[in-house]
Amino acid sequence: GVLAQSWTRNPLADPGFIGITAGASFFVALGTAIGIATTTGMRTSFALVGAGITTLLVLAVSRRFQDPLTLILVGAGVSAALGSGAVIIGLYSTDVLDSMRRWTIGSTFGRGPEDVAIAGIGLLIGLACAAMAARPLDLLAMGEESSLALGGSPTTARVGAALSVVVLAGSATAATGPIAFVGFAIPHIVRRVVGPSVATMILPSALLGSCAVLAADIIGRLIVGNSELEMSIVLAIVGAPFLIWGAHRGVGRAWGDNA
Repeated sequence: GVLAQSWTRNPLADPGFIGITAGASFFVALGTAIGIATTTGMRTSFALVGAGITTLLVLAVSRRFQDPLTLILVGAGVSAALGSGAVIIGLYSTDVLDSMRRWTIGSTFGRGPEDVAIAGIGLLIGLACAAMAARPLDLLAMGEESSLALGGSPTTARVGAALSVVVLAGSATAATGPIAFVGFAIPHIVRRVVGPSVATMILPSALLGSCAVLAADIIGRLIVGNSELEMSIVLAIVGAPFLIWGAHRGVGRAWGDNA
């Protein structure tokens, strides 16, 4: 969330909102349906490819407009299309639908050591890319000319942020399925405490975000009794009012004015 918002200069950006997790989920579902994504490694590969393609698609369409809400609208449209595509694939057969359930709703239920390994490797690679991009992103926030004058590299900032977002979102989706809202809400909370520097925000956001997801997972397991309410649903219930509040306060408009 921190990287997506800094990279796109859009405080409403979240991998779940702009279609990245939906792209990863759709490609995994597609690979499952055609019988290719049958192993953990193949599922991860399909998730990363889907996240990357969706990112390029959304940015290519939205970059022609300056309004920060355009990115969210395009991402919402892409997410809806890919979600419908995943449903259509799921209707192909009962077996495919059962195997795809984990890719339509984010949850930790039934995950094993292989999924933990996917998330762990993705986290390490994603954090390495984030560390490479953090300072260049902070310099880029002052403008491209100022960044170059101070020794920054706009290309390094953009490429590092893009790789980090794709790897982190893709591997997380491969491990748990699509999850939204946490990447939007947590950076805004952390930014109020530690300031707007990307380099300063990354670790606190990672820690607070993981605590929020863990809390949602625990709540989902407790409130339904013997069953489970998936953590992505719990996060959506809590995060949707936060998003509405942000839109009401004109978060995106204020960011655009400041930029």
